[in-house]
Amino acid sequence: MEHNPDLDRLILWEFFKKGFWRSLFFLLRLRRERFDVSILTFPSNRIHYNVVSFLAGARLRIAHRYQHQSWRNLFFLNNRTVSERGDIHNVEENLRLLDFLGIPKPADPDGLQLPLTSQDHAYALEFLSQMEQGKILVGMHAWSTELKEMSRKCWDSRHFSALIDALHSEGRYQVLLFEGPHDKRTNQKILKQTRHPPVVVRSTTLRESAALLAKCRIFVTNDSGLMHVAAAVKTPTVAIFGPTSPRRLHPYKVNHIVVWKNLSCSPCFNYSSKPITCIWGDFRCLEWIGMEQVKDAIEKLLKEVGSRSKKSGPRKKNDNEEQLSFGIYK
Repeated sequence: MEHNPDLDRLILWEFFKKGFWRSLFFLLRLRRERFDVSILTFPSNRIHYNVVSFLAGARLRIAHRYQHQSWRNLFFLNNRTVSERGDIHNVEENLRLLDFLGIPKPADPDGLQLPLTSQDHAYALEFLSQMEQGKILVGMHAWSTELKEMSRKCWDSRHFSALIDALHSEGRYQVLLFEGPHDKRTNQKILKQTRHPPVVVRSTTLRESAALLAKCRIFVTNDSGLMHVAAAVKTPTVAIFGPTSPRRLHPYKVNHIVVWKNLSCSPCFNYSSKPITCIWGDFRCLEWIGMEQVKDAIEKLLKEVGSRSKKSGPRKKNDNEEQLSFGIYK
């Protein structure tokens, strides 16, 4: 966020690394800033966020009342709240908070943005210059985070390995496998399982990864933070969903296809302190998604974006296009 031109100042404090007492003194110093407004962006359904916002002492404290565990997480420490709807995208949940500031919600909101520096773009160009040119560049992210068992929303590494080999066999694709601190174990599995290992991106900063994502023709991912980064740099995305909600979390305002089984029990994840679980015990919402289904989605999306610029934005869809016959959502 430090290079975002819409921000005047960025204050970073890593609470879990700094410890309780240092963090408490930081919050007391923060009160001296005399903020007028504090906004907890959706979904911040944890007691820590509400307490921090309260101790920072802003006169107007804006947040959501969640459908699950709002009282337990002390939502009432905020003095202006709106009830979580649950049937709209998270971006649009956040835009509802503008009412408290007297700002009209835009009728057609812009997509996400992640400003990149010239150094970020130079990193991407240098990285790609070492690779074979002329192929369709496909980015992949095979993991997410282990917080609250979020790894359970990830497609199995075996399927990613099979997909990489299938793309390689066609001879026209080059795969970049992105790796952050939490992704190493899964990526190591993929590298052992594939006959044709992809190029692994071990970038030093998130913006460097974003700069490489911006160069990809298409991105294939689980429901993860990097999926939204790809949306912010306008890269067409095939997103694989299981227990979480595509309606609330799909890549926002960018060409995309969501691969989702839409079982009777899906989606089953709610914003609360509870981890992801499966009533069947096998996460069939992900296990039943085959490699060919995702590969078909890649080819379909590539045809759809065609020669158009990624910056042109997503195509408008008709109401009857919401669900395709084999579980792909647009």
